[in-house]
Amino acid sequence: MVHTAPSGKTYVSVRTSFWVDGFKTVSTPPASVPGQSVTATASPAYVTWALGDPTNPQMTCQDGGSQSGDSCNYTYKKSSVGVPGGSYQVTATITWNIHWTCVGNDCDQAAGDLPAMTMASAPTPLVVGEIQAGSRQ
Repeated sequence: MVHTAPSGKTYVSVRTSFWVDGFKTVSTPPASVPGQSVTATASPAYVTWALGDPTNPQMTCQDGGSQSGDSCNYTYKKSSVGVPGGSYQVTATITWNIHWTCVGNDCDQAAGDLPAMTMASAPTPLVVGEIQAGSRQ
């Protein structure tokens, strides 16, 4: 799941934090047949964010991000008012590195890596507003 702070609506020139759920290493239970037992481990490598902003369509973050925005943030320069639906559609794609191990007498190899795999979120709407300030003289 995609999260932003501020949540659901941000403003031009305001730093917006991005993060995803599930950015952690996971392993399968062993799959076994006589003579071999195989386990796979998927480790998240990075997140590619499609920001919906035509001036900067995407960014890459090396971790899952956080609410504080220390590692994954973006500052929109243009409001979403002219975009169909009035919001940018934000998508996060996690790239996973997959490693497997085989234990037993019938394993052709002891371990290996599969090609990187990706998993994309559903689009999440993000309204980007603009605040105009004026002064009296």
